[in-house]
Amino acid sequence: MMVTPIIEKLLLVQDHDERILKFERELTDLPRRKSQIEAQLEGHKQAVSACRDQVKLRQAEVKQAELEVESLREKIRKFREQQLQLKSNKEFRTMEDEIATVEKNIRTREDQMLEMMEAVDQAVALAKEKELSLKQEESVIQREVSVIDERGQAIRKELDSVKASRDILATDADPERLAIYNRLFANKRSKVLVPVENATCGGCHMKLPPYVCHEAKKQTVPVFCDFCSRMLY
Repeated sequence: MMVTPIIEKLLLVQDHDERILKFERELTDLPRRKSQIEAQLEGHKQAVSACRDQVKLRQAEVKQAELEVESLREKIRKFREQQLQLKSNKEFRTMEDEIATVEKNIRTREDQMLEMMEAVDQAVALAKEKELSLKQEESVIQREVSVIDERGQAIRKELDSVKASRDILATDADPERLAIYNRLFANKRSKVLVPVENATCGGCHMKLPPYVCHEAKKQTVPVFCDFCSRMLY
């Protein structure tokens, strides 16, 4: 379709506005993308912290068991000292039974300590695995964040250039149609100057009356779609 210079200039303005809108939307989306990957990294940091806490917990359990065993051994030492003061065999045998019970408790606790130490080793191994994974992910995410920041800088630079070019084009556009166009674009934030295609609106694709199609193709006065209010040509 052949278009008049008036429409052609307005189409150039619209092309710039669409590019500006695209850049602005991307700029708005960049912080969200950045927050998403940073949140992912924070989640992995918390997982590593939880693993470290598990290591400390398991180590504390082993330490507590060691203290309990040492306390039991001290109890046996005191029983042995008391045995030296006993006068009857019955009292001696009773004390031996008590010592045997404590020694059994020590063996039980030492067996538990072996299981605890294995749990410590497993917790340490898992923590190291998570820390290595986190270190690798931090490197990847740092690059991703850097790419996003660089993209933001590039978009702002390009946006400024397109806005400046748009301002120049707008000064050469028909003031009346430009004012209408500006109002429509500000409202719809999408393409508002559209062609008539097969007797339908190029925006909403609704069937247009013949007289509207005729006036739109003449391009002498602003013509609008009765359904979506877009400007037709």
